[in-house]
Amino acid sequence: MMKFKHIAIIGIVTTRFFCSCDGSDNGDLDGMWHITRIDSIANNQSIDIASDLRFWSFQDKLLQLFNYKADSWKTVLMVRFEHSDGQVIVSSPFIYDRMDGDIPLADDSLFLLYPHGINSVPDTFDVEHLDRKKMQLSDDVVRLYFEKY
Repeated sequence: MMKFKHIAIIGIVTTRFFCSCDGSDNGDLDGMWHITRIDSIANNQSIDIASDLRFWSFQDKLLQLFNYKADSWKTVLMVRFEHSDGQVIVSSPFIYDRMDGDIPLADDSLFLLYPHGINSVPDTFDVEHLDRKKMQLSDDVVRLYFEKY
């Protein structure tokens, strides 16, 4: 029961965050995306992570990263992003903290991004596939597979 309360709180925070933003020109990219698989480019191995409940949520120029199974509502990560010319570039990561002020991630905290497929800052992903239901992004290290939630 506690797990469902946690998810409900995160859902409320996410909804309020996204409702407060202006519209964007991101097309099919906007919204909540469930990471289902990560492929390693270096060793051609795949990891099915659908059950981990990791999500990327795009709105305007901000991207929220969250693992509903592992993260607490106090560790919502955000990054700024640009979407153009078939690429998504993420930068400026921070811990979202509406009450006490957002906390920029220092270099020694960037490991918090790794479970979400972001391995450097800035990180440039090629958009290999994007439609209303599925997305596939890749950088030099990983290929990420998403389903729209």
